[in-house]
Amino acid sequence: MLTRATTLCAIFASLAFGVQAKETVTVTGSTSVSHVVEVLAETYSLANKEYFIAVQGVGSSAGIIAIKQDAADIGMSSRYLKTAEINPDVQTVTIAHDGIALVVNKNNPVSNLTKEQVSKIYHGEITNWRQVGGPDLTMAVVSRENASGSRFSFEDFMGLTQQISGQTVSDINPQVLIVNTNGTVKSLVSRNTQAIGYISLGSVDDSVKPLSFEGVQPTLTNLESGEYKISRPFLMLYKEKNIADNAKEFIDFVISQNGQNIIEQRGYLAVHPQ
Repeated sequence: MLTRATTLCAIFASLAFGVQAKETVTVTGSTSVSHVVEVLAETYSLANKEYFIAVQGVGSSAGIIAIKQDAADIGMSSRYLKTAEINPDVQTVTIAHDGIALVVNKNNPVSNLTKEQVSKIYHGEITNWRQVGGPDLTMAVVSRENASGSRFSFEDFMGLTQQISGQTVSDINPQVLIVNTNGTVKSLVSRNTQAIGYISLGSVDDSVKPLSFEGVQPTLTNLESGEYKISRPFLMLYKEKNIADNAKEFIDFVISQNGQNIIEQRGYLAVHPQ
């Protein structure tokens, strides 16, 4: 029995050492970008077993800060950097383009909204589905947290901001429900017939109903043609002067043909399509 226990301990110790021996690349930031980067990381690690790519979705703003403070090897953002965030030491690489889709419950008969209607919904001026051709039900409006790149891009496009003391701040109705991730938005909308929210186009699945915007369906084809207007970039960020070779090699893989093929397969618009 003692011999068997000793052997098991030796095996576990060997496995633990194997994991620790791998070189780790930390990638942190946008939850939207993290969905496809997790797939890219898994694929890359299978071919490069000496590396472990640790991906953490914490929001675009947090990813940008992490790179500035040298707290991660690579940052992720689903929005362009604000003027105050631009730093000559930080390099940005566009790895894909994504749309933002308005989503409702599958039992909601509404199929299209205009920019004016969306603006009024998030400002709290339209509060009942009947006002946009739906049933006589109060709307349950869902948005994302302040650090979200999806929220920043959505509010910027929809004119849901205001200037206060020289700063651009959110101007949405304070009664809007705020949640942390695309997944939480989908979960709420899928379970509530009165709900409306917005998520990454690449995160749309059959649990929710995507709405047309200004008469255009949120599809990859319409995003690529420019007909679907609610779009934003997927960015990777790093510091040129201190990025490790293994982290740079992972970025190179992401923008390679193989990496871009994976991005397209996951429902996003590749920067370098085949």
